[in-house]
Amino acid sequence: MRRCFPLRFLALCLLMIVGCSRAPREPGVLRVVQEADATTLDPARAYDTNCIPYVRVLYRGLVDYDDKANLVNEIAQSRTVSPDGKTYTFRLRSDVYFHSGRRVVAEDFRYSLERVLDPETASDGLTLYTMIDGAREWTEDRKLKPAQRKLKHCRGIIVQGDDVITFKLDKPDATFLNYLSLPFAYAVARETVEKYGKSFGDHANGTGPYMLRDWVHDGWMILDKNPKYFDRSLPRSNRLEVQFGNSSSLQIMRFEQGQLDVLKISDANPPDFLRIAQSPKWQPHLQHAPMMDIRYLSLNNEMKPFDNVLVRRAMNYAINRANIARFLAGRATLAKGALPPGMPAYNPLLQGYPHDPAKAKALIKQAGYEGQFPPLSLWYSTNEPWYEKAAQSIQADLKAIGVTIQIKGVRYAELKAKAGQRRGLEMGLMGWLQDFPDPSNFLDVLFNGKNATDQASLNRSFYSNPKINHLLDAALLETDRAKRLKMYQQAEKEILSDAPVVFLHHTERYVVHQPWIEGYSLHPMWSERFEYVKVN
Repeated sequence: MRRCFPLRFLALCLLMIVGCSRAPREPGVLRVVQEADATTLDPARAYDTNCIPYVRVLYRGLVDYDDKANLVNEIAQSRTVSPDGKTYTFRLRSDVYFHSGRRVVAEDFRYSLERVLDPETASDGLTLYTMIDGAREWTEDRKLKPAQRKLKHCRGIIVQGDDVITFKLDKPDATFLNYLSLPFAYAVARETVEKYGKSFGDHANGTGPYMLRDWVHDGWMILDKNPKYFDRSLPRSNRLEVQFGNSSSLQIMRFEQGQLDVLKISDANPPDFLRIAQSPKWQPHLQHAPMMDIRYLSLNNEMKPFDNVLVRRAMNYAINRANIARFLAGRATLAKGALPPGMPAYNPLLQGYPHDPAKAKALIKQAGYEGQFPPLSLWYSTNEPWYEKAAQSIQADLKAIGVTIQIKGVRYAELKAKAGQRRGLEMGLMGWLQDFPDPSNFLDVLFNGKNATDQASLNRSFYSNPKINHLLDAALLETDRAKRLKMYQQAEKEILSDAPVVFLHHTERYVVHQPWIEGYSLHPMWSERFEYVKVN
């Protein structure tokens, strides 16, 4: 009897699963799953792929991207740019409301961006808006005690009544509109932020097509249709239900039973991925596109031994990147540098580092570390299964050249916080996904010294080369596109020589959906656009 009970119990569980998969579906409910929970719904702090899909449907900004990644007005009814490229003026729509019922006004956008520029917010976007006149002074002023502060507002953000907001830049910047499309620049309600304080990220009061009904961390999130959304055609489903915590294999099982409507399989275990991708049943409903990202091993250039360029180059020669790419079963392209294929300024002639352990050993010796290399730690995210294998592979590659490292798997939120902290992490397996299709969004963000900050640093290698910093700053001002792209190619070549990180690979997006789903498409910019998906 003791041996039979587990079999009966298993049979009962399987019967329940099959029964659930055949249960009648409530109309208009879109069901999706994500292995890791979102860490926050605060637009100022939501800067990873676990958060952005939900922040996007809960909030909105002045501008957004259309189906072909062209910038279009969103909450802005119109916009003008001065001839010198330094003044941007937006007139707001009059029919946009927060979910609480209050109309969105220009002051909401000023408050939102000033909040991002406030170090206390700990926003990853703090360094992205320094092109606004007075932004740096505002940030420094906010570091003072309240009684010592002198500035009421950032002088380059000017509000004229409820409907008009103007941004004055200290110099022209070809990417400013792109930065206004990011979640950092979405409108948030001051009264909601002040009401909830540090827990604001759990209490969304946005302007988007969906409203937050319920969120149980590591369990589920339920979003309801916003009946007052200014675009009456959206969202196309009445409710969005997200479940967190399912393993990749369980996600696929539930999808095949009809319990899930859309499933990302970019990070699925290779056997599961290949079975779905090669199935005649699912191939008509499979979508594929470049991720437009870079996966890399960060080396903290401010910490020994990675303050030595010879050691950094040795790491690049030591690591077998092709072996790591194999863990993704054809869903990765080896990286030559930071820019993915298809990105403006991508250089197909760029020469990366081949796998050459002998060369790595020679560089270690030349750097003076032969036989006395300090113990190091490498952190990786447990959110995606291939990261652990990659960390183990790197550990073995470095052991082969006499370098011992300890590897540690943590949740992505912990990795992100530690990697963004000055002198916080020696090595980390990191990724960067484009915010917009411009080389500055990789090279400037990840390798300009101005983006190496004490907390929430986007330059996670803490690399700073005055020559490169100057070249990247100049490229932002250059209006001749061909000349500008050549400047980025030169910068990438010199960054590669300095070896601040180990560029690993670029990944591919794969998504499969049920035959009853309409309107799902892989967008060139956003990872998900659930508001356009209809359950037929």
